[in-house]
Amino acid sequence: MRGSSLDARKRGRGTPFLGIVLLGLAALSILGYTILSGRRPVEKVAYGIMDTDVSIKAYGRNAASAIDAAIQEMRRLDALLSAFNPASEVFAVNRDAGQKPVEVSPDTLYVVERALYFANITGGAFDPTILPVMSLWGFGQETKRVPGPQEIRQALHLVDYTKVQVNPDDSTIYIAERGMAIDLGGIAKGYAVDKMVEVMGGMGVSSFLINAGGNVYAKGLKPDGSPWRVAVTDPREPEEFLGIIPAKDMAIVGSGDYQRFFVENGVRYHHVIDPKTGYPVKGIRGTAVFLPSSTDADGMSTSLFILGPEAGAQLVSKFEGAGAIYAMEDGNMVLQGLVDKFEFK
Repeated sequence: MRGSSLDARKRGRGTPFLGIVLLGLAALSILGYTILSGRRPVEKVAYGIMDTDVSIKAYGRNAASAIDAAIQEMRRLDALLSAFNPASEVFAVNRDAGQKPVEVSPDTLYVVERALYFANITGGAFDPTILPVMSLWGFGQETKRVPGPQEIRQALHLVDYTKVQVNPDDSTIYIAERGMAIDLGGIAKGYAVDKMVEVMGGMGVSSFLINAGGNVYAKGLKPDGSPWRVAVTDPREPEEFLGIIPAKDMAIVGSGDYQRFFVENGVRYHHVIDPKTGYPVKGIRGTAVFLPSSTDADGMSTSLFILGPEAGAQLVSKFEGAGAIYAMEDGNMVLQGLVDKFEFK
């Protein structure tokens, strides 16, 4: 299924298959725990980094130390990029909005630049200045609620990515209006995974798989020469899955309406907010993106969830080697780009 043509499949009566798609498109799990060639992989899990749990499985002489270094790298980036950590650079940028530019590290500068890139090419569907609206809903906080229409209208005045100024010459970021704030949650984890890949590769480990809460990267081949096999699973029924993609040097990133949500008065509200309306996106349950860059796969996955398949097709076509799967609320599944290697269950 190459190119940007759409392939929609309807769920039939009595067929549970697409129910799995709708519930769990973006939950990613690792298959293939078999011992190969008499060698066991090194596997470690770290908890609570970038609001998720991270598992890494690797082969090779330096696997254990490389995993530790990669986890430490993700912790370092979390400390820089969190909008909620008072010691982070992003928090400082938000705090000084409308007052002064803030000097930041090359990592923070790059991630903000890349977030603004996605904001530009999606016409603001992806907007890193969404934080004031997210805060109204309580995402990223203990208490969640449905804000009133007037509250949302007021908060939307503070959502405008064009007012974020990045100056590479002096490595500063400035938000032009007081009260505005950026949240890099739609792209920072993808960048962290790319940096973890760099760290492990730099330590001579060439066969590993990282799963950072739905942001997966498969590096190299397993010792027997076969590719990693990554399953797109149902998070409510973890033993079930949509299908499997054989992966080598590839990121697989998902966004879904089940990852962060709450129910009020019988209505389910999830965390993927449309910057144009201030309300959770309707019509889509999940997206999954296959791309060599984890940073771009992360940004694209969020963008496609907000744009939907028709507008999203143009975005997918801009990235060489990209593939995307959408799970729609009505039971349709839409495929775009390079998804021909995906093995449906």
